[in-house]
Amino acid sequence: MGARRWSNLTKTLVAAALAVVTILILITFRVLIGPTVVAFLLAFILSYPVNWIQRSTGWARGIAVSAIYLALLVVVALTPLIVIPRLADLVTALQGTLQELIDNLQNVSNGPFLQLGPYRLSFSMMLQEAGNVLSNFLLLATGNPLSIARGVTNSVISVIYVLVLNFWILKDIYKLQRLFMDQIPVDYQEDARRLGQELGQVWHAFLRGQLTLAFAMGVITWVPLLIVGMPNAGGLAVLAAVMEFLPSIGPGISGTVGTAFALLQGSGWMPVNNLTFAIIVLIIYILTAQIENIYLIPRLVGGQVKLHPAVAFVGIIAGTLVFGLLGVLLAMPLMASTRVILRYLYHRLFDLEPFEPRRTTQAAIRIPGLLAGRKIEAIIFDLDGTLTGLDWALVAWAKRPVGWLDPLVSPDLRGRIMRRAMVGIEGLVNFLVSQSRRLTNQEYIDRILPTLDRLRGYPAAPHLEPLPGVVDMLLRLAPHYRLVLVSTRDDAAIRHFFRNAGLSPTTFALILGRNDVRNLLPHSDALVNATARLLLEPHQVLMVSDTDSNLRAARAAEMATVGVLCGLGEEHDLLESDLVLASSAELVDWL
Repeated sequence: MGARRWSNLTKTLVAAALAVVTILILITFRVLIGPTVVAFLLAFILSYPVNWIQRSTGWARGIAVSAIYLALLVVVALTPLIVIPRLADLVTALQGTLQELIDNLQNVSNGPFLQLGPYRLSFSMMLQEAGNVLSNFLLLATGNPLSIARGVTNSVISVIYVLVLNFWILKDIYKLQRLFMDQIPVDYQEDARRLGQELGQVWHAFLRGQLTLAFAMGVITWVPLLIVGMPNAGGLAVLAAVMEFLPSIGPGISGTVGTAFALLQGSGWMPVNNLTFAIIVLIIYILTAQIENIYLIPRLVGGQVKLHPAVAFVGIIAGTLVFGLLGVLLAMPLMASTRVILRYLYHRLFDLEPFEPRRTTQAAIRIPGLLAGRKIEAIIFDLDGTLTGLDWALVAWAKRPVGWLDPLVSPDLRGRIMRRAMVGIEGLVNFLVSQSRRLTNQEYIDRILPTLDRLRGYPAAPHLEPLPGVVDMLLRLAPHYRLVLVSTRDDAAIRHFFRNAGLSPTTFALILGRNDVRNLLPHSDALVNATARLLLEPHQVLMVSDTDSNLRAARAAEMATVGVLCGLGEEHDLLESDLVLASSAELVDWL
């Protein structure tokens, strides 16, 4: 007899206790909130190059992350020599521009700025008081060597914490995603996946789009200001780029500063007075703002992060007061993410559909297929080892009895070593074939391919026989899913497979062979090509393969993955897949 279920009162008390403990933990370790946010943000940014490396090479994710860290180390080492001098010049120009603006404003503001009875408030008095506050702050910051040493130590520890946490987040992101999805009841997994997708779009739009937008606006501002003779045009361009990270109000700030500076300084060569020049500069800022709103933002950022200026202003001020510079940078995407979550909750509370219905090109009657919280619309199959058997001659050769060797290395262990070698050889051979096609004639490749095929366990084309149950599985899935065959074989070998299996090529909605893609698996060319031609998003596609290198490329492309043990891969190699099956034939039981 099972344990008695908790009463509602017990559940409420436990939930309240957990909430209190969580709040206490956050308060106690609040100093780690900032570095933790930075680590997750850095992992989000670095996931782009890591996924690209995996799609291009099929490397293990840990190796790809290590390669990115090594590249960052090189960049950090070269930055002081290449980037910092030029960046320092631009920042110095910006500082000079702002200081000159303040000096000019102070000079033209002598005398009362505001008269209230016996009290007079001048702009110069305000600037002088601000300078006194800044001087006192600098004196306080530099007056205690012990506090400086403690600050440096804390900074070093924070950097180490961010780098280590970021490494493990990047390396195990798919495991964390699956762990999170597994904790959600099946009925709500689709909602969680769609909500996560919308939140991801917000952050993708902000980080990728905002960086590109900042660079573009810096250039677009710098060129016309330089043409009309604006002093310190480079510094104002840097200001315009930085202000793009404060959407809605940032461009207004940079435009105001630039126009005020033009009014006080005038042009370096145009024969016009300062007021006319300020109007010209104002028109430039207005035109660049129109280019930004009409052309750049819809294409680079989209509407995911667009907020009303008043809401943006409140969010930025609140973020500044609570989290400082980090709050300024993250205020907009956090508020946009909050908007997405609140919209979802509102729709659920009032029994409304929280997401736009997806259009599907499948038949009205289909077998519901939910895998890793995703509705699967298409299935990509590898051929050798997934749908057909392999040639195990090399493994049998390695396991043959050798009197003097058997006591040292058992036949079974030698067979496993050979199998591991064949896994590595497969990816290497595919890479060499892809590259050699650009340098060597096709006839030479055709001559050496039989030898290469034996090394990776590929049987000769006439002997491509389907694995038990595979034909029935394909025929049962074909009416409900769009099936795709991706192979490193040529068209003639693929025709042998269909002939031996008694299948029609029309069973598959798409067939991609060796001559149909530029780079063979585990490169992602074939996967991206198939997704684009099917007019589907990657999360709607399932990749089935017997090797982890192919599945890594699919995961990097954000596809669902199923590993099968009927080929070269062993179970411990395929554990990062969403599902591991003994044979491809079992797939029909899940879909």
